[in-house]
Order: sequence, then C-alpha cells, then structure tokens
Amino acid sequence: MASTASEMTDQEIKDLMRAIARANGRPLSEERIEADLPAYRNFLLAMERIDRHTFAVEDEPAFHFSLRTLAPGWKAGSR
Repeated sequence: MASTASEMTDQEIKDLMRAIARANGRPLSEERIEADLPAYRNFLLAMERIDRHTFAVEDEPAFHFSLRTLAPGWKAGSR
C-alpha cells in the first residue's frame, strides 16, 4: 500500500473507505463508494498538504469557531 494519498490508486482508496466504514459498523455499498471516491481522494490530498507544512509548537490557531447558540436575551459579543 502507498504511504501517501498522492501515491494511492483508486482501488487502494476504495479499500481504505471500506475498511473504515466496516470498523465503524456502517458498511458502504459499491455505489456509495464510487460516488464518494472523488471527495475522499480530495480530502486525503488536502490532509497530505497540511501534513507537509511545518508548524511550530508555539503556533496558535488564528481563528476560533463556536457552535454554541446565544441564549435568549444575549447579544453577539456580550459575555
């Protein structure tokens, strides 16, 4: 098996997708694997690009996301 996503064949990616789905108890149909293959390949390639970047241990995220909704009566930006 290839060591990086850019070296993987479509068949190797499909085998990986099947193994991950089985391990999570949600086997995928062949139709679903074929439909999801381009997106999964792009995901793996994006992760490969991120892994090539050298981040210093001190680097902090430049942004923050929060999925919390505001309580009734609160305004954005207030604490």
